[in-house]
Amino acid sequence: MTKGENTKNAKYSRFLPLKLSYLIIFLYLCSKFKFHRMLIIEHEDEAIEYLIKTGKSNDKRYKKLSSNASFKRDLAKVILILRSVSNAKDLGRYGQLHYEALKYDFAGKHSVRIGYNSKYRLIFEEFENGIRINLIEINEHYGDK
Repeated sequence: MTKGENTKNAKYSRFLPLKLSYLIIFLYLCSKFKFHRMLIIEHEDEAIEYLIKTGKSNDKRYKKLSSNASFKRDLAKVILILRSVSNAKDLGRYGQLHYEALKYDFAGKHSVRIGYNSKYRLIFEEFENGIRINLIEINEHYGDK
């Protein structure tokens, strides 16, 4: 790598956190002012609802996750994105979420990845053509064990 290329990369790398913060602010404003119809999010499991709202959990399944700061940050980003889209199918536009329909034991359910390199996923059911979702559980993705 030449000196010129290194300077060029350093010049633009300082804007990366700025772009992410603008995205987060934009998604927050969209959800706050309701520029479009928002996805309705329900919770089947009270432990997930408590984890999302407070970042804490007394449930043994999520106790370890509630002490992981990067997991809580990534979960907050995913929930922010879920609240900003109008339909669950719109989640496909966010490649980092790895939105997918599940098979086998989880047939009829969908999932999104929590975090870019995370082994955890948020599993949910879709209703009313993806306008309403029901969060079921957070579990480890089978491919990352």
